Amino acid sequence: MKKRIYSMILILMTGLCAGCGKEGVKNNNTGIESESSQVEDSVSFENTEDTESTEDTESTENTEYNDVVLNEETDFTYDYSEDIKADVDNVVSGSASLQDELKNIENIVKKYTPQAAQTQTEMNLSSRWFFDIWDTELNNLWSRFSDLADPQTKEKILTEQRNWIDMKEEVTLLDIGSYEENGSMYPLLQNSYLEEITKNRAYVIANELAKIKGESFVMPEKSAKYGLFVDNQGTGSVYSSLITRQGLEGEDEALISIYREGETKGTFVDNGNGELAFTSDDGSVKGTIKINGWDGAGFKVTETSGEAVFSAGEEVNFPFAF
Repeated sequence: MKKRIYSMILILMTGLCAGCGKEGVKNNNTGIESESSQVEDSVSFENTEDTESTEDTESTENTEYNDVVLNEETDFTYDYSEDIKADVDNVVSGSASLQDELKNIENIVKKYTPQAAQTQTEMNLSSRWFFDIWDTELNNLWSRFSDLADPQTKEKILTEQRNWIDMKEEVTLLDIGSYEENGSMYPLLQNSYLEEITKNRAYVIANELAKIKGESFVMPEKSAKYGLFVDNQGTGSVYSSLITRQGLEGEDEALISIYREGETKGTFVDNGNGELAFTSDDGSVKGTIKINGWDGAGFKVTETSGEAVFSAGEEVNFPFAF
């Protein structure tokens, strides 16, 4: 996600230099306001029980989508939602396996990557397309999973999915901050983050569907250093959270909140043995972070001093990985 954001910012800077004097593109009917700070719920699973089935047809030959790109004269005011749905449907029917399907969805993202974005508004608008692609795929996967899963499995994953939906807005705010903190770049950051977590969720549902269909399926490797993990205690609310990321100046930073009673921010060093050594900014807390990929993460406090909000020896798990 961050790589694309940096690339889009670079394109923006180039476009601004080349396009001085051009009028900005108006935001018409895309459903996004570039100045909006509100996270829009995706349509995913809002009415899960009533979702109509999508026919699960697979061909023996895998269709490739590498050679399709939007015209250089991209219309940023056009609503591409129907085009995106058609492309996703084509991928679903033309992919030989779920693994190939997810790979081909990546190629649809490439198709909708504009050749040049001249303004911040254009970057904000096009970033929504990438989120819409994965949101459409997620709904499509759920429809097939819902049709094939036994009642017990379906209820378990449905509960997890509803919790994921309920937590989306909160974790987005935790990770990227508010509109007031980010200004006009907020819609780009928001859409890019929603794209990332929706893509991750699509892989989770695809993995569950693969189990039912008896297909082999390999989950993508998760970073051993960076991610957002929560303890939701089986609900749609965040009780504890762990965020590890690279700061603006390249430092590795972590923000840890436990049981809604206290939080600490600091930096960490990768020990190279699967453990991250954490030290709070004020030096009052030291501990070890262990990231377990798709299975979440854990934090163990090793030392405290002064008025630390955590206790030495305290250990917290964050089993829900976004």
